[in-house]
Amino acid sequence: MFTLRSRRHEAGTGRRSGRRRPRARKTSALAGTVAVLVAGVFVLTPGDADATAPARGDFDGDGTSDLVYRNVAGQLYVNTGAAETMALDTDVAKVKDVLTPGDLDSDGVQDVLTLSPAGVLYFHTGVYARTPGGLGSYRTVASGWQIYDKVVAPGDLNSDGKADLLARTPGGTLYYYPGTGTGAFGSRVTVGTGWQQYDQLIGAGDLNGDGVGDVLARTPAGVLYRYTGKKGGTFNARVKDTKTEWASYGQIIGGGDWDGDGRTDLLARDFAGQLWFYPGTGTGTFGARAARSKGWGKVTQFAGAGNNPHYGKFGALARTSAGAVYSYQVSGTGTLTGRLLVGTGWPTSTTRLSYAVSLRQNGLADLVVHSVGTGRLTNPAYYALSDPTLATGSTSYRRIVGPGDVTGDGRSDLLAVTGAGTLYLYPGDGTGTSVAAPAKISTGWQRYNALLGAGDFTGDGRPDLLARDTSGTLWRYAGTGSATAPFAARVKVGTGWQAYKKLFSPGDANGDGKPDLMATTSAGALYFYAGTGTGAFKARVSKASSGWGSWADLL
Repeated sequence: MFTLRSRRHEAGTGRRSGRRRPRARKTSALAGTVAVLVAGVFVLTPGDADATAPARGDFDGDGTSDLVYRNVAGQLYVNTGAAETMALDTDVAKVKDVLTPGDLDSDGVQDVLTLSPAGVLYFHTGVYARTPGGLGSYRTVASGWQIYDKVVAPGDLNSDGKADLLARTPGGTLYYYPGTGTGAFGSRVTVGTGWQQYDQLIGAGDLNGDGVGDVLARTPAGVLYRYTGKKGGTFNARVKDTKTEWASYGQIIGGGDWDGDGRTDLLARDFAGQLWFYPGTGTGTFGARAARSKGWGKVTQFAGAGNNPHYGKFGALARTSAGAVYSYQVSGTGTLTGRLLVGTGWPTSTTRLSYAVSLRQNGLADLVVHSVGTGRLTNPAYYALSDPTLATGSTSYRRIVGPGDVTGDGRSDLLAVTGAGTLYLYPGDGTGTSVAAPAKISTGWQRYNALLGAGDFTGDGRPDLLARDTSGTLWRYAGTGSATAPFAARVKVGTGWQAYKKLFSPGDANGDGKPDLMATTSAGALYFYAGTGTGAFKARVSKASSGWGSWADLL
């Protein structure tokens, strides 16, 4: 366990109540810096620094909040604004989302919450960013939280001096969990409905200085609203923010004081990987934005960010007809980078491949191989020394897809389509070494010549499917979370998609938490379609004019 020095407490943040004493004037640790990629770690070259009173999420005691984030490989890092950025030594399988709520167990030390894809909430005590070793000890706080598509830490909502949580269901019901001051939470209370209208829900901390935590909420159209908290976990009527640039950000990060003036600020990352700083005014609003640093594209999730976190696939596989398979990693800016040879021996004549959303709950997509001759489904786990048989399968299968957890149990599943058009569901067990017996879902899928999925396209936290028919019409099947009827009736996305030779989803390629779509032409052009979180896609963007037409498969 790693500890910090004793600190005074503010309600729900680990610091003294009321506005925090401003520290000695200095430039923010994020100001004028450059994010450098070093062995997969983003390091901020520091500005000046001096020790001062603690802020929420201030792990090194310099008076300003720090950044905790997850990278493309699923690893967690903490960045204090100094060169000693360290990896948080935790099991990446447990981290879908991460929160920095402050001091949860009343010991004067900043804590961290992580949420696993299976819905387990973990409490990590005693985080100390300047000593290698990680998140300290941790324990399970709650389970079954896969029913929520977003969990946020707004601060203290009932003025008892303890940090609280809010959790939203895909249907938009908002629940309040009061903190106990022991690292646990009390029974949930319903505090609102209709919150599914927002694609970002941000636990902002106390924005207006009244001692109660507040929430920011953004619509898919980019309108930001402020909900000031009322004692008891409820909120005043929303107030629209007057700024107009909020749609330009993939992730908006709240709850921190990044300039050390005692007021709660905002950070936001745009689609080019640029980080922007919004100083809090202490009245619920923010000052003009200022550019801070670049190169943050490969951060897949910031602690405290309002987006529904994407999980389990951040890249694509490309196969030659002879059986060589290459991997590409997302850049965070809508492109694919870093082609690497995965292996050979999977020719199209004898195998069918799928690049499934993490079957092993480690944040990494899994290669699934279907043997044409035997029907067997295997997971070669090319980064491990194993080749487990998932299922005996069937020689009748023509397509295998792994869109994520379609049954709502927190474990990724597989889908298989026969030549006659029957869709089967293989429920995953979370190990990546086996799946349950197949269950027949529906028929009529032979009409499609492309079937893909890599998470939630509609913004409700449930993975969806995309299917292209022979006329070029693209259809969306929204996930329901039901094991017996996992998809709703199809909805038309658009026409004209016969222009593309291949359609595939690399997951979230631009860092906004929403899975995206990519397409190639026979001439080798590559196009990117950014997901909107509403089931539709933004206008295509050209990523390459040639070089992508020779692949037998793009997954």
